[in-house]
Amino acid sequence: MENLSEPLETIAIPLVIFVPAYLRDHHIGDRIVLPAVEALQIVARSAHATGNTDLCRQERAVFRHPLMIDSGAAEIPAVHEHARYADGRCLSRLTTLRSGRQMKFTRRMEHLSVWFAPADREVVGVEADPPPDPVDAGAPEGPAFMVSDSRLYEELVPFGPAYRNVRGGVLLTPDGISASVSGGDFPEAEGPLGSPFPLDAAMHAACAWGQRYRNRVVFPIGFDRREILSPTRAGEIYFCRIRPLPDEGSVLRFDVCLCGPDRRPFEVIHGLAMKDIFAGRFVPPAWVGEGV
Repeated sequence: MENLSEPLETIAIPLVIFVPAYLRDHHIGDRIVLPAVEALQIVARSAHATGNTDLCRQERAVFRHPLMIDSGAAEIPAVHEHARYADGRCLSRLTTLRSGRQMKFTRRMEHLSVWFAPADREVVGVEADPPPDPVDAGAPEGPAFMVSDSRLYEELVPFGPAYRNVRGGVLLTPDGISASVSGGDFPEAEGPLGSPFPLDAAMHAACAWGQRYRNRVVFPIGFDRREILSPTRAGEIYFCRIRPLPDEGSVLRFDVCLCGPDRRPFEVIHGLAMKDIFAGRFVPPAWVGEGV
């Protein structure tokens, strides 16, 4: 990582994360979990309010600790820690306070860190390989395995209706993934980064690939770079093409491209990292395994 000068400005912005009804459909086991895409939207809204308009390129995002939400919670107090640097970049962190047993101690828990960088800035510390070419984003090659959207969400990624945004199933091969994804049914979820639902659905497709070819249920833990060329919108359908990259130990990595019907790119994500963060608690069903 490059040497960093001291930030020009560092501020801590108190936030209240409201828990809309649709968010309760995003659960892992019996716990509601704030989606990574929603965490990114939260800090982007806050950064936008500070006057930072360079939000469409994000670098070195890390989803450190899932933010678990109590079933009866209507809102969650949080803090957006925002640092601005001379070269135009900003570092955002989303944190909450966590209390120990019997309230004997509290500590700040970091859930997300991400850099927002000007679009014309050279990428530093990030692999420069291009994301999938949307023009050539046809069906992936190799022996294909189709998972219907109903089976995907009933057995592989068991979220509620609001987060079931893969449409028509997922086509899996060892070399790639293709699917159609929806911008969701909740315009109020849109923000500076567009709709959070298409990228969230792309992560579901990548999770299915991990279950098929790596026998692991994996969750997003970050990405190298994300560029939003045109914000996605609620109610729209996008074509999703995902290319697996070489594994890094227990971490699976992917390049993602979200395109419109004319294959015009809306978002490209390089180096999406996914991992089993629950120590094998969740196991893929036998039918999805390669060779079954």
